[in-house]
Amino acid sequence: MGTMTIRVFLLDDHEMVREGIRSLLEFDDDIEVVGEASSVAEALHRIPETNPNVAILDVRLEDGSGIEVCREIRSARPEIACLMLTFFADDEALYASVMAGAAGYILKQIKANDFVEDVKKVARGGSLMDPKAVARVVERITHPPKALSPLSILSPQERRL
Repeated sequence: MGTMTIRVFLLDDHEMVREGIRSLLEFDDDIEVVGEASSVAEALHRIPETNPNVAILDVRLEDGSGIEVCREIRSARPEIACLMLTFFADDEALYASVMAGAAGYILKQIKANDFVEDVKKVARGGSLMDPKAVARVVERITHPPKALSPLSILSPQERRL
């Protein structure tokens, strides 16, 4: 008996990117792309009806963020693994992705074979979060940055006045 087919949903506001990812994933016999969207609203409507195992979500979209989609989907359907995809290594987006429940955060510059394996890994329940990056997120949660006082930008001389 063969392995279970991994059902994948794609969210990216660029059609060429979606087509490229679809072609790459569907070349693998274990993966089926069951739906795609180009906006947050469309994704939130279509993901539940297509019932994917993995949702690949672009972090930055014209009408919002894939992180918002991740938060909403994981809240309603925690069994769906969300894989965040971005061009930029950004600690703020990584932090928000971890807090939203993403299973992974990968850069679009990834090699094709590695990307397919990463999709399979999160479908099996694995995590792609870099341990060092997650440690920074945990540190931020346990020791949030202190809010700066409006006076903190003043020099000692200005504060005496």
